[in-house]
Amino acid sequence: MSAIDVNPGSRVVENRPAEAYAVGLDPGKGAIFGNGTRRGRYPRLLGIMSCYRTVWTSFRSVARTDISYGGTTITRTNNSDDSASRPVTLLAVRPHPDDESSSTGGMLAYYSARKVRTGVVICTGGEEGEIRDPDMDPVADRSRLRELRTQEVKDACEILGVAELRMLGFRDSGMADTPANQHPEAFVNAERSEAACRLVRIIRELRPRVIVTEPPGGAYPHPDHITCHEITMDAFEAAGDAGSFPEAGPPWQPDKLYGVAQVDDGAWEELMPRFVAAGFDMDWMKRRESHSRGPGPETATVALDVGSYSEEQRRALLAHRTQISPDSFFVSLPAELRRLAFATSYFVRLSPPCVPGEHEPDLLYGLD
Repeated sequence: MSAIDVNPGSRVVENRPAEAYAVGLDPGKGAIFGNGTRRGRYPRLLGIMSCYRTVWTSFRSVARTDISYGGTTITRTNNSDDSASRPVTLLAVRPHPDDESSSTGGMLAYYSARKVRTGVVICTGGEEGEIRDPDMDPVADRSRLRELRTQEVKDACEILGVAELRMLGFRDSGMADTPANQHPEAFVNAERSEAACRLVRIIRELRPRVIVTEPPGGAYPHPDHITCHEITMDAFEAAGDAGSFPEAGPPWQPDKLYGVAQVDDGAWEELMPRFVAAGFDMDWMKRRESHSRGPGPETATVALDVGSYSEEQRRALLAHRTQISPDSFFVSLPAELRRLAFATSYFVRLSPPCVPGEHEPDLLYGLD
C-alpha cells in the first residue's frame, strides 16, 4: 500500500465532472472567465516566494488535518509495500475528479496492465460539479462534495491501477461566466507561480518520464481545463531547472509532455445504427451531425488501442457516483459496443514539439 497525501504543494487533494468530456465530445464554445486576465511568465523570485508560502501552507494543513485545506492523509493503492512514494513512469495531470477516468481512463489501465507505474494529479476539488447521485440531497450534501469526491477519485484510481495519487489543492472554478469564477480559492484565480510550484514539487517527487495533460485551450471550454494546461506547461519547463523553485526538491526533467487529443475518427457515426438497435435514444448525437467534423486521427501523435480496458474505464467512471449516473449512456452500453466506442485514445505531443504527420506507436516510445 502507498499513501495518497492531501497537502497543497507536496502531496495534495480535491475534485469535479463533465460527462460529455468523458468521450471527447465538444459541448460548445465558452467565454473568457474570472477576471478575464491571464498571468504571464512568473519572475523567478516570485516563484521562490510562492513556493515558500506553499511549503508553509502544507505544514499548517497537516497540523490541522482539515480536508478543506487538503490536510488529510488517506491510504491506498497498488504499491506492493508501505514504503514512501517511488518514481512513476507516466503522470496524468487532470483538472477534476472523474477526468482521470474519462479521456485518460483507458490509457491508465492500459499501462497498468503492462506493469508501468502511473500517477495522477487532480488540480481541483470538484465543488461546483452536479450531484447526480439520487441518494444525495443536492443542497444539503453540497458542502461535503470535496470530501466525497476525494474518496471517489481514490476508488477510481485503484480500479485503474494507478500507483500514486496527488491532489493539487485548488477549488473548482465552475463553468465559464458563473459566480464560482470569482471565488478567491478557485483554480482560475490561483497565483500562477504558486500553482506551478505545487506541481513542480510533485513532478520532482514522482520523477515521471512522460506527462499527459490537457491540450492547448483545454479541449473543453472550462476554466479549469484551460488553467490545467497552462500550469502543466509551466511546471514541465520549470521542474528540470535547479534555479526554479529550489525549495520544491532536486530538479527533474520529464522526457515528454502530451495533451489529450480530441479526434473525430468516425467510429461513433459507424456505430450509430447499433446504438439505436440496442435501444438508446441517439437524437443528441444526430444533432451533432450538422456540425463540421473535428480533427481526424492523422492529427494525433499517438493512437492507443485501449478497447480491451473499456470495462475498467466504465467501473472507474461509476466510482464517481456523485457525478456519473449508472444509467448514463457512457457506462450503460453493452460490453461489445462499449469496447468499440472507446477503442482508441488519442494524444498529441506538446514537448518536444511534434511536426505535422509525425506519429508514435506509444506514449513511452523512444525512452531508454
